[in-house]
Amino acid sequence: MGLTEPDYWKSLINIGLTKVLVLKVLSKGPNHGYGVLKELKAMTSGCCVPTFGTIYPILKELSQNGYANIHEDQQLKGARKRRVYTLTPSGNEAYRAALEAWRSTIPYIYRAIENDGLAFVEDMKRRLSVFRT
Repeated sequence: MGLTEPDYWKSLINIGLTKVLVLKVLSKGPNHGYGVLKELKAMTSGCCVPTFGTIYPILKELSQNGYANIHEDQQLKGARKRRVYTLTPSGNEAYRAALEAWRSTIPYIYRAIENDGLAFVEDMKRRLSVFRT
């Protein structure tokens, strides 16, 4: 995948967003890896969906660093136990810090990328209108 391919750039953006989006999902309540992945797919309309190979290291990092607690939950009779992750107070604080960083940065990114701000805003409105229907 080269620099001329949009998927290359989407993957870089996805890498940057994944951790904050995982924190967002867990801020809503306890969840397991597959549930987090499904939530991310739904909230981004499939635009920024990481793989299990990306999600699980983030969940592991969050738990190892005290940002999430893990407990095991038996899904179905005879099924494997799944790990359920819950944000700790530090995890909620990390989520708030991540939100603030993204909110304070995004307007400058928009301005830096787009020379014609109005065209960009109109394009965003058009793209987001798909979600309202």
